[in-house]
Formats: sequence, structure tokens, C-alpha cells
Amino acid sequence: MWKYNHIQMLTGTENYHAWWTDMKYALDTEDLWCHISTGTNPSDPLDFMSIKPLPAVITQPTKVETLAIRKWLVDNITIKGFIHCFLSTPICQIVTNNQATTVCTIWDIIGRHYGCRDLSTQFVIHKQLAALHMKDAVNVSCYVGEHLSL
Repeated sequence: MWKYNHIQMLTGTENYHAWWTDMKYALDTEDLWCHISTGTNPSDPLDFMSIKPLPAVITQPTKVETLAIRKWLVDNITIKGFIHCFLSTPICQIVTNNQATTVCTIWDIIGRHYGCRDLSTQFVIHKQLAALHMKDAVNVSCYVGEHLSL
């Protein structure tokens, strides 16, 4: 999957849509988009949502069921790692690093934060950025932290 060096680092709303498109194509070519997709049409297998398989008897999974579960979990972790490589540091901080969190949830979190272009919010953020002032050298970390969070 590391043949995708052309995918740009997600830095915010300004490049989210280009990043989203590149990531979708990359995951499609690796047959992994189904882990992120919320599609419900079974006649479209590339866009049909993948759900973690569960054994018929929870306490006694068969070997086939165990292999299917392991494959799903490994694919999920692979996608998490792939996406993580293309996120800037501030964006990585909003993405939970919990093993129980699925890549679909992470994709949704990123989309909710950066996928919309609300002009009123952009105006408020721009106004807050313009109001930031660094008082002295001691204040640098606070100033940079505020700037990154905005």
C-alpha cells in the first residue's frame, strides 16, 4: 500500500476533499473501502459496508469464523495505519487511538471535522486567529497551541 506517496497530508478543510478522493481511490484499489463505506446495496460489492463477523456460537467459534474475524481485524488495523500516515499532527490528536474504535468511526470523525465548509465558522475562526498575540518568548508554546487548535 505504500505506493501511494502522491496522497497529500490532510491538514484541514482546505485540502480535505482532495485528500478524501485520493484515500478513497487508494482504499478501493486495495479492496478495503468496504471497511469505511456505509453502503447498503449488496449488488455493489465495492461499496457495500463490511461488518465485523461474529461467530454463530460466541463461546465456540469455528476455525473458519476465527480466520474471518482475524482477517477483518487485520484489514481494519491496516487501514487505520494507512490513514494515520496521511494525517497532520493536530489531526492525529483528534483521532482516537483505541483498538476498539473502527476505521469507519475514525473516517466519520475526520469527515465531521473537516468535510464541511461552513463559512460562518470559518469567519469566526479567522477572527479568533487574528486576535491571537504572542506576548513574549515564554508565551510561544501557548500561542502555537492555540493557533493549532483553531
